[in-house]
Amino acid sequence: MEITPRVHSIPVSHPFLRGPLASNVYLVVDGAQGALIDAGYPDDGSVRPRLEYLRGMAGPSEGSGFALKGSSPKGQALKLEYIIVTHHHVDHCGGAHALRQATGAAICMHPLEASILSEQRSDAPQDVDAPGGPRAMAEQLRAWRQATAQATADRLVEGGDTIRLGGVTIEVIDTPGHTLGSICLYLREERVLFTGDTVPGLGTVVILPPPAGDMALYIRSLERLKGYEATLVCPGHGPPLRDVARKLQELIDHRHEREQQILSAIGRGQGRLAAMLADIYPELDRHLVGMARGQLLAHLAKLQSEGRVVKRGEGEYVLA
Repeated sequence: MEITPRVHSIPVSHPFLRGPLASNVYLVVDGAQGALIDAGYPDDGSVRPRLEYLRGMAGPSEGSGFALKGSSPKGQALKLEYIIVTHHHVDHCGGAHALRQATGAAICMHPLEASILSEQRSDAPQDVDAPGGPRAMAEQLRAWRQATAQATADRLVEGGDTIRLGGVTIEVIDTPGHTLGSICLYLREERVLFTGDTVPGLGTVVILPPPAGDMALYIRSLERLKGYEATLVCPGHGPPLRDVARKLQELIDHRHEREQQILSAIGRGQGRLAAMLADIYPELDRHLVGMARGQLLAHLAKLQSEGRVVKRGEGEYVLA
C-alpha cells in the first residue's frame, strides 16, 4: 500500500496475530534503491507475504532485485539495500534474517540491540513469558525468539547517523525507553517518522523497568521527537498518524497522569504492588495483569531514581 510516493506499507494478514498485535513493515524506495523499516515476525506466514508484495508490484526482474512500477527507471531492478530494525523484539526484528537471505540486504540496528541478540544466540533456549496468555503462545514466542537471534547486524547505527538511499536521507534518532537501544528513523525529504514501538498508532506502548526498558528515558525520547518537523508518523503497530505533535503530547501526558495516580495510591497507603494494581486498574482483564505490573514497576523505578518514592522491606513503596 502506497503511503507516499517513496513510502509503502507492507501489510500482512496473520491468523495468530491480528489488530494491534500485527506489526507494520515499511518499504522506503528512491530510484533503484530500497530499504525495509523493520521486518515483522520470523515465521513463513509473515515473511513470505512481504517478499510476495515486493515481487507483486512488478514481478521478477533480471538480476537479484525487484522491479517496482513507477519507482525505478524502466528496466532497472530495485535493489533492496537495507533492513533497518527499530529494536530487537520478535515482532520487529524476527523476519530480518530470512529477509536478508532472500534479498541480500544489510541489516542495520543499534549496538545495544545487536548486543542483546548476540547474548540470545549464546544462551540456551529458555521459556519466554507471555503474561496471562495461553501456553501455545509462550511456545511460539520461544521459537520466534530463537529465529530472531539469527539477525546479526551488518551495520551498526545510532543517533545522528544517516543512511543514504538513492537521493534521500534517513536520519537515525536514539529513542531509548521501550528498549534501551530503540531507534526511530526520519525520512527528511518526506518529513516522515518511522517510530517502531516508541509511538504506537493506537493507544500506548508497554514500557518495562530496567534493564528491559526505562520510563524516564522513554519520556525524554518523546520530547526529543517533538523537535522534528514530521507531518506523518508510520508506527510499528496501528495506522499512520498525521497529527504528530498532538500524539506525542498525549503520550507524555498519559505517563505523567499515571505517575500521579501511583503517587496518590501510595499516599493513601496502597504502597504494595498488588494493592496498587487493584487501585489503578480496578477492572483489568486477567490477561493484561503481567503487562500492567510491568508498567507500574517501570514508573516506580523512575520515581525511585528521582528520590520521590522509597521501596521498604518486602516490596512496599512509600513517599520519600
